[in-house]
Amino acid sequence: MLVSHRYATAPNRGKARALAARGLEVTLAVPQEWREPALGRVVETSWERQAGVEVFPVQATGAGDAARYRFAPRVLATLLRDKRPELIQIEEEIGAVATRQVAGAAARLGIPVVAGVADNVAARRTGGGGPFAGWRRRRVLRSVRGAVAASEGAGALLREDLEGLPVAVIPHLGVRVPTAAEHAPHDGLSLGFVGRLVHRKGLDTLLEALTRHRELAWVLTVVGDGPERVTLESLASARRLAARVRWAGALATAELARTWPSLDVLIQPSRSTPEWSEPTGHTLAEAMAHEIAVIGTASGATSEVIGEAGLVVPPDDPDALAGAIGALADPDRRRGYAEAARARAISRYSDEAVAEASLQFWKEIVAEGARGQGSRTPGP
Repeated sequence: MLVSHRYATAPNRGKARALAARGLEVTLAVPQEWREPALGRVVETSWERQAGVEVFPVQATGAGDAARYRFAPRVLATLLRDKRPELIQIEEEIGAVATRQVAGAAARLGIPVVAGVADNVAARRTGGGGPFAGWRRRRVLRSVRGAVAASEGAGALLREDLEGLPVAVIPHLGVRVPTAAEHAPHDGLSLGFVGRLVHRKGLDTLLEALTRHRELAWVLTVVGDGPERVTLESLASARRLAARVRWAGALATAELARTWPSLDVLIQPSRSTPEWSEPTGHTLAEAMAHEIAVIGTASGATSEVIGEAGLVVPPDDPDALAGAIGALADPDRRRGYAEAARARAISRYSDEAVAEASLQFWKEIVAEGARGQGSRTPGP
């Protein structure tokens, strides 16, 4: 059983389908309703069962807030009793109310639990949680059999919190890899930015970098919305870039999928703050799967997602970012990076690769639990 608000939307269920293809019966426990502020809509999930994957909506309060939503206790307890899964993976943060709730309900039924964690900044472990937040975090970690960290940074924090806890670094969501990458014909260099329009995402740095390339025939597509959109549009106008920037707004997953073929390079210019650093790099992995060359800044998981298959520069450095853009303006060099990016996405971040890595870790967890029970069983 996988528990997360992310599975409320069908495009995020690729890992579950890949697990089912390996012979597992997979249940996705999701809030019955989930608000998506970026898209201004409420997602309503209904029960369905297809090819070994059952989507089970559970009534919840606080839907739309990943840290605070809570399942209806009786409905959750009934689901766990009826399904009796061999293992539950909760893909919400350790401090989330739903994590504590599901872990507690599973413990009462003797069902092993794996925690799925993306937080990779030490300040977030106890930030805003009151004086007992650290104690509650350690208590939850002591109740689980292992943890899946979305990045090396998240894994390091988990190992600090509880020595000896089995931790695997595996993305929580995989990406769909098209059978053949599609590239729409266009003139010039097509650049893309996908993310919330907030300070930490660094779009202002990208705009500044592009002022160094007025001689290049580039166009930038900005996918996303947020409180800084007006400020960023004004910055583009002040730097005389407005005619070359297309503001697409927030797009649903299906709409974003139609955007990938038109891009040559995806740029993620994020900056880290004391309370935030790129947690997963999922958007980068999506672009890489579509054979798009990528540029990122050294923030959180970005460097490990890109590896040697793209370019990584320091954050808040328009000159360095401009240099990377200039390097990928060369079609031959860009093509080499794009092909390497796709190969890396297939081997590490595809739904199939994530499902296989998850399954192997779960087998180890279940086997270790069985050995532990056996060691406590009296001899004849």
